[in-house]
Amino acid sequence: MRSGEMSTCPACGSGSTAKLFEVTADQASRSFVSPRQYPDRSRKLISHLSLLWGRDTCDIRKCADCGFGFADPFVAGGAEFYNLAAPHPSYPTMKWEYARTIEELNGLGTAGKTAIDVGAGFGYFLDHIKDKLFHASDIYAVDYNEAAQQALRSKGYKTFSVDLREDGFTPMKEAFDVIFMFQVFEHMDRVDDVFARLKYLLKAQGSVFIAVPNDIRTHYMEGHGSLIDMPPNHIGRWTKDAFDAVCRRHGLQLSICEREPFNLLKFLREDIVDSFLRRAEKPGSVSEFVRGLPRSKAQRIGEAVIALALAPSRLPAWAYAARNSSTLGSALWVKIDKAA
Repeated sequence: MRSGEMSTCPACGSGSTAKLFEVTADQASRSFVSPRQYPDRSRKLISHLSLLWGRDTCDIRKCADCGFGFADPFVAGGAEFYNLAAPHPSYPTMKWEYARTIEELNGLGTAGKTAIDVGAGFGYFLDHIKDKLFHASDIYAVDYNEAAQQALRSKGYKTFSVDLREDGFTPMKEAFDVIFMFQVFEHMDRVDDVFARLKYLLKAQGSVFIAVPNDIRTHYMEGHGSLIDMPPNHIGRWTKDAFDAVCRRHGLQLSICEREPFNLLKFLREDIVDSFLRRAEKPGSVSEFVRGLPRSKAQRIGEAVIALALAPSRLPAWAYAARNSSTLGSALWVKIDKAA
């Protein structure tokens, strides 16, 4: 078995996992980069993925016991991958999980406490809590992107550009009352090392707030002609039972687990875009041709016209979503506590 490959579940350790499907390096590359628009980047990304996986394909497996879905080989994308796949990341200024976390923080009493945001982006979440719940001098932030680091420092946050598991955090035992990880954990391998480090960094009675993509929404998308949740960007598909299993193994407590409420307008807007992008991954399709044109106002209008023209074909998928809307919010949010 190649390095990183596994048939056992990384979350609960069960051997009862089954292969759902596989993707090729070419398929995965097309979900991130248009080969028509960026042929050189596309070739480099395909080559990089084959080297990362040690082969030209990656399996997606699912655990029968805790429901955790995972890429096999279970290896995360690093700096080279993201520089090729998404060299200019963008971040939302407000998300449901931000608001839900702030609601919870308001009941905890945060005066004088320390916090760290792992994968902080440009600090948009931290901006909502700075000088309201935490003093800026008590806030730390982690992000690899150089532009993000500059933005974070300009706002007065102490920044790190290294992995949470690396030696740079070793002196910080029990340094934080609160840790935030929003849409980060699904990108990470070595999950036991992550949870061991979270416990190490947390003070007694500290809390971790994590948001990941909702696995039920991912299943809907992949089963109804929308985007595949491609590795090695996302390599873990977390469930409540998966979080509970890894928490228990590390002596932490899963205290709250909630799914984002379903928002019909947001869902329809995202589904139209994502289903267009899935079609644009097909070589030789009209959608692929338009997506691959040089970026311009006309090209963006062309994408919008095709996406809207294809929208009626989404009606059966939307009917399914309407019947299952209570479980199809975008995010899964958890609060994890460290005992005294």
